[in-house]
Amino acid sequence: MKTMYTLIARLTVFLSATTCLLLAFAGQSYAVWYETQGQSVVLNGNKVQAKHQATEEALRQAMLFAGASVRSVQQLTDGLLNDERLEVSASGEVRQLELISETWHDNAVTVRIRADIFPSQQQCSAAPFSKTIATSYFPLLERQHAQDGQIQELGRLVTARLKREFDQSAQHAVISSIEPYVVHWQSRQIRDQATALATQTKSQFVLTGVIEDLSVYRPEGNALAFWQDDSATRSFRLRVELIDGINGAPLLNKTYETESEWEFDRFAQLDASSNQFWQSAYGLALQNQLRQLQSDVDSTLACVPATGRVISINGGNELSISLGRQHGLKPGDTLSIYQIQEVTDYRGVKFTQYHLYPEEVTVIEAYADNARVKAAEEGLLANIQPNDFVAKR
Repeated sequence: MKTMYTLIARLTVFLSATTCLLLAFAGQSYAVWYETQGQSVVLNGNKVQAKHQATEEALRQAMLFAGASVRSVQQLTDGLLNDERLEVSASGEVRQLELISETWHDNAVTVRIRADIFPSQQQCSAAPFSKTIATSYFPLLERQHAQDGQIQELGRLVTARLKREFDQSAQHAVISSIEPYVVHWQSRQIRDQATALATQTKSQFVLTGVIEDLSVYRPEGNALAFWQDDSATRSFRLRVELIDGINGAPLLNKTYETESEWEFDRFAQLDASSNQFWQSAYGLALQNQLRQLQSDVDSTLACVPATGRVISINGGNELSISLGRQHGLKPGDTLSIYQIQEVTDYRGVKFTQYHLYPEEVTVIEAYADNARVKAAEEGLLANIQPNDFVAKR
């Protein structure tokens, strides 16, 4: 078996020595230089790929530490490697990226970069509040693809790995529920399935996913062309949709696709939950796609209001709601209440109507996943029912 590919990222942030205060003009914000390094092992002599992997990890760590959220770390990495500087926009404003050094030692490379990041001057009011996402095990569209390596459990393991990415890196969303079964999201009832799952799990959004391709390409053996590379490659294609669990509206629809060296024998009995799998070239390629998916979902939901449901009515002017500290709620926050109604026009087309309640509510006590609220003006909350909605806008 070929040497297993590993990726080691080390993060070092120098603030005191590299902080640059730009105070020459009144009211101007300050920038901080974030210096990070990433290390990668050279696989099969491919130094270009190793340098890209090391730089990508260093850049990703700098972005996360600085509070920035970029949609495509890979694009930034390519630009950085080609131009050694570029300008991007993110939730923190990254003005300049520099490649400081690259050091080759034995079969590994260490890349050091520096990023100049200005804090964002404007941020939407909903950004500090976390949005909850429910999902389930992702089905394999072509189950016969999983026979090479016996990785039939990959649909379950991919969702677990994706949750780990959210737990480690997401700033605006959390995967709060992974239902322990496969939902065939490719069916036509995807909207009804999503809204039902959101209600069942008390989540605001639903992330659907179908693994469409896991095929392996193994070149035909040729005794006369013994110098040709006979290594196998494996594809990965995941189609996802992020759906509003309240009204079934799609917010993100995207396919994540890659291919990588497949270093395992066709008859291998792999444990797809092991480090052997996830630290292989193919496993690392999958993780890069999941990181991109996490970043895309997080950016999509950054400015969407955090929404929960009314759990119960306590007396005439208090409610229990399904938002709490894990969503960023704290005593004193004010929320809006609204109800939704589905109406059908004369052609049979359905529309969703939102009815905003005239009275806002204030958080009295916030618990882990719920809170007590009361009428902001000490009035009575009439005609509010369980499963009505509350939102922090």
